[in-house]
Amino acid sequence: MFKLIFRTIFIIVFVIFISIGIAVWKGGEPFRWLGEKTVTTGKIIQRLGDYIDDVKAGSHKIKKTYEEIKDTVSPEKHEDNRKSK
Repeated sequence: MFKLIFRTIFIIVFVIFISIGIAVWKGGEPFRWLGEKTVTTGKIIQRLGDYIDDVKAGSHKIKKTYEEIKDTVSPEKHEDNRKSK
């Protein structure tokens, strides 16, 4: 069991060193590609967050309008108005 764990750790470390070596040898191109994709993903997530903020702000307006309509149309208000007249 220890041989399996040791070999697995050795293979992972070996792959990491090989990846770093190839990246340095190629001038960092693989990491540059990964960085560009990360920046693109960050921009998309930021736009999604802005959209969600707009939806949340709109939902407060909708809720307020709904409450106003509900207060205007509610049967309890009409009964109170009839009694006071």
